[in-house]
Amino acid sequence: MSKIINTIIFIILSSSTPSSSSSYFNIPKILLLSHDFKLASHEFLSVDITDINSKTELTVFVPEDHAFGDASRYKTLPIENKYFVLRCHMVSDYLSPSLLLQTAKVWHLEATMGTTIMGNNKYMMNITLQGNGSIEVSNQFVRGLVTRTIYDHSPIAMYGITKVLLPRDLPDIAPPPQKTADGSSATVCGFQFFLFYFFISLYFGF
Repeated sequence: MSKIINTIIFIILSSSTPSSSSSYFNIPKILLLSHDFKLASHEFLSVDITDINSKTELTVFVPEDHAFGDASRYKTLPIENKYFVLRCHMVSDYLSPSLLLQTAKVWHLEATMGTTIMGNNKYMMNITLQGNGSIEVSNQFVRGLVTRTIYDHSPIAMYGITKVLLPRDLPDIAPPPQKTADGSSATVCGFQFFLFYFFISLYFGF
C-alpha cells in the first residue's frame, strides 16, 4: 500500500514542476524518494520551498522524520515561522562532502538563508567536527548530527540531520511569498496540492 501511495505522490509532484524541469531542483520530490524524509518532504512543500534553480549553489540540512516527530514546539508554529525555520537549515553555498568536512575542521560558521532574510549576523549555523569523526551542526541552542548524504550533485547538496534546528527566538516576519500563476495554472496547482496532502495524510494517518 505504501509503495502505491509513494508512486501516486511522485506523479503528482512530477506534474507540478515547471515545464523546463532541468532548470529546477525539486526539494520535496527528492526527499520523498529518500528513506526517513517523508515528513520533511511534506514540511518543505507546505511552506512552498519547492523548486530551486538547479544552477544555484545550495546546501540543505534536512531533519529526519523522527526529528520532526520530536520537535513539539515546531509543530505549533504558524506557517511563516516554519518557513523561516526551514530557511535556517539552508546555506547559499555548495558544500560537497569534502568541503563540509573542511568547514567542520576549519571555518565552522556559515550564514543561513535565515541570516540573509534578517540582514544581520544572527541565525548562523555552526558546523564542527566531533572527536569521533562525526559532523555536528547547531544554532547554539539545538545541536544535531549529520547522518547521511541525501543528494550531492554540484552545485546542490543535501544532508540528513538528527534534529530540527529551531532557534531560541524567532523574528516577526511576513508569511512566505506565494508563487504567481494564471487562473488555470492556479487551479491545477491547487488540485495537485490537495491530492498530495490527501495521500500524505493517508500515508501518515494525519
